[in-house]
Amino acid sequence: MSGGSPDQTGTDDGDFAHAHQSKQPLPPVYSSHGPPEPRRASHFFEEYLELETRSQVRHELVDGYRFAMAGGTADRNRICSRLLRLTYDAAEASGCELFIDDMIVQTPGGKGYYPDLFLTCEESDGRARFKQLPCWVIEVLSESTEAIDRGEKLHNYKTIPSLKAYVLVSQDQKLVEVYRRLEDGTWRYETLEGSDVLELPCLELSVGLEEIYRAIT
Repeated sequence: MSGGSPDQTGTDDGDFAHAHQSKQPLPPVYSSHGPPEPRRASHFFEEYLELETRSQVRHELVDGYRFAMAGGTADRNRICSRLLRLTYDAAEASGCELFIDDMIVQTPGGKGYYPDLFLTCEESDGRARFKQLPCWVIEVLSESTEAIDRGEKLHNYKTIPSLKAYVLVSQDQKLVEVYRRLEDGTWRYETLEGSDVLELPCLELSVGLEEIYRAIT
């Protein structure tokens, strides 16, 4: 394992606007007496949730725009499945919950993302459509999403006060990168390779990279 500079991101959401493609703006809110009314982030998010329930394609919400999500590869799905299998028993024993692919995480700034896998220890609600307090988030990198995962998502996930680790998993090589929140609130960047072990907070669980990549040809 090796460490490095914890920050590889910009400081303004506008820095990442170029990373997304095929964006769809949410429609304006009209009053009965004049031009469209100003919209708060909460209004965008509520409307986004409603549109997602009717959409056959999943979207992520960034700055009032919905971005269609790209499909994944077989290796990405194998890695996600392995990670779910390796963490499920510990999550169940802890009383926390794992979500894979189809649960939204809302950031404090009103963004909406579908992480590949995340753990939350907030109160369980079977009818919930989004979560706000992940303990850790895992994204499996792909050619179409890597720039977003390393830039915009890293920047926005780090604003979530409950988040203790943001994990990036390569599907092209045996490599895992971890942004870990320290007790003083700063972030440490780690790289894991070969026979290294991934330490996952909240579950106090150690997962070997050999196990994560076992199914990858």
